[in-house]
Amino acid sequence: MAPEPLPPHSPGSKPLTDAAVLAAVLGIGALCSVLAFGSLRQTEALRLQNIHTASARTVQDVLELDVNRTVEAAHNISLVLESQPQVQRKQLDLLSRRVMADLHTLSAIRWVPAGGSEASHEQQARVIGRPVASAVFAVVSPSHDGAGVPAIAIAAPVYERDATTDAIVRHRGFVESIVPLHALLRDAGNRANLVGMDLMVYDLEGAARATGEAIYTRIGPATEGAESHAPRAVSAHNDFVVALDVATRPWQVVLHPRSAFYADLTSSYAPYVLGAGLLLTGLIMAAVWRAQRYRRSIESARHRASRAREALALEQQRLQNIMDGTGVVTWEFNYNTRILQASERWALMSGYSVEELGPDLYSRWLELTHPDDLSRFFTALEEHYAGKTPHFDYEYRIRHKRGHWIWIGSRARLLERDADGKPLVLGGTNLEITERKEAEERIRELNASLEQRMQEEATRSEARATLGTLIASVSHEMGTPMGNSLMTASTLADQAKQFQAQLDAGTLRRSTLTEFITQVREGNALLMRNLERAVALLKNFRQVAADQASEQRREFDLRQVLGEVLHTLAPSLKREAHTVSLEVPEDINMDSYPGPLGQVVINLVNNAYLHAFEGMAQGSVWLRASASADSATLVCQDNGRGIAPETLEKMFRPFFSTRIGSGGTGLGMSIVDNLVKSTLGGSLSVVSTLGGGTTVTITLPRVAPAPHSDADD
Repeated sequence: MAPEPLPPHSPGSKPLTDAAVLAAVLGIGALCSVLAFGSLRQTEALRLQNIHTASARTVQDVLELDVNRTVEAAHNISLVLESQPQVQRKQLDLLSRRVMADLHTLSAIRWVPAGGSEASHEQQARVIGRPVASAVFAVVSPSHDGAGVPAIAIAAPVYERDATTDAIVRHRGFVESIVPLHALLRDAGNRANLVGMDLMVYDLEGAARATGEAIYTRIGPATEGAESHAPRAVSAHNDFVVALDVATRPWQVVLHPRSAFYADLTSSYAPYVLGAGLLLTGLIMAAVWRAQRYRRSIESARHRASRAREALALEQQRLQNIMDGTGVVTWEFNYNTRILQASERWALMSGYSVEELGPDLYSRWLELTHPDDLSRFFTALEEHYAGKTPHFDYEYRIRHKRGHWIWIGSRARLLERDADGKPLVLGGTNLEITERKEAEERIRELNASLEQRMQEEATRSEARATLGTLIASVSHEMGTPMGNSLMTASTLADQAKQFQAQLDAGTLRRSTLTEFITQVREGNALLMRNLERAVALLKNFRQVAADQASEQRREFDLRQVLGEVLHTLAPSLKREAHTVSLEVPEDINMDSYPGPLGQVVINLVNNAYLHAFEGMAQGSVWLRASASADSATLVCQDNGRGIAPETLEKMFRPFFSTRIGSGGTGLGMSIVDNLVKSTLGGSLSVVSTLGGGTTVTITLPRVAPAPHSDADD
């Protein structure tokens, strides 16, 4: 009778549990994707702010340098006049021309003797004893068609000092330098225009402060040297504002980023990360759902198999009865363990008891087999191993317990080989053929005396031989599965399949039972492989995402972490034909930060793909590692184009890249340098030659130093 189908709510069907697992996978995957999205957006915003500040700082540095040089030039001339009071007007003019030739910000230098009416900035300079700048005024310039040009005057006081005490005796006058604003602020304006910012300068004293108008502006994508003096509204949200002391006069410098400033900085990978995370979550859910289907299928199969056990026991008993009736011995030999297993009838056939044969049945068999037959036995077995014969058939003699020799007809087949083709398991049957061999001997004796009798005996012997062969064949066909069912779990599976097929068809045969049991075994193996693979993918994403997001310090194996990183990179790297090889030994244990280490490896690999392999059909990157007691050395080597010496000197500078605007940000190697030296506490070096590839060597302590904080300073 065939087993009944599973009821709707059998143990193999758990829809509520399966739905909960899928919901958990969806929740965790979505949460990780959202967290990664938020973290990347925050990192991109911080990067944008850093670029904004660095660009503004370069403009500020240029402006401060020009102002300081201008004020210092005026002050130096005043000091020359103090130290050399005998200087004549002609000598002063010569000195002034030399200074203005070296310094483009000065348009005129004149001597103003004391005693006349003094301007407010001159009075202040005389009192405090150092250069003071005036408010902005207009001066007539021939280069501007006689129009007024905004300028300032810097008055540097000159005193007469006592030669002995260096005390001030009297005030002699001023060295007054005329500084056009367009000359003073030209370099700063050009720098601001180059980085995509508008420059506005305000005077915080006098009339300019009251009106709120800028004394100088550089607005819009104008050509070099063009200025605009129109007032402009200032937004405090994005502007970079700095105070500037121009010879004791307070100025305010405002740098306003233009819309084009953000044009190359607004690309974001966060949406792609979010999409990839959700896609990966969907794939994992699909894999889990498929694994659940396989699990339910296997549980259903197990349930049906348990329903068939009772019938299988009856089939086993029937097969045992057949074995007893035919006198066949089943056996199996394992080449790895050198263990020979045989049915109990083997002892009965040789006249010994099971206890007398002992546990080492193979050694006992070698002792009992006739020496003349052993060599030929193994020769025939080697031919079967080589594939020359589909089955092993051999007749040999063993010594009976009573001392006489009995003949055994053995038929076997190699059941299993290893990956190299070497034999693993040999199984077969033995049948005593002593009577047949004795009959053949008697026939040979009769042939010597009478040809007719020989023919008759030969005919009978042939009939007996044919009968013996038929019996041996039938015994083999029935004995091999029976022996396997008694000695191994696979034989029990074969008999179960035969019983199921014969039971369904109405004819109880063994051949169809094998396929069913094989399907059950392969189904179990397939289920395990799928489950193990699903668990391993989920575990990497979660580990990199967590490491990259948290930068948590922990103990880890270097090879395992690098493998997880390369596995995470694999989808993006598959777009190119280049290869990445991991040659890192196991058991390099680290107590460090796997997140920053993974970021270093990602940057190095991406840098190779972006720069090293340009114009190459296929390149290779090798990651190698070695370790000592206290440190680990990681080497990233590629066979790309190499790096020019002038580029190699600048590659760790922030914002330096040979591919700005074409996929490079100029921050990759700077980040690598900072992570290796600051976070991981290591060092790195780069060796490269044009056409010879690049090698980056990173040396890290196996126990990372304690994190640095402001409290440590």
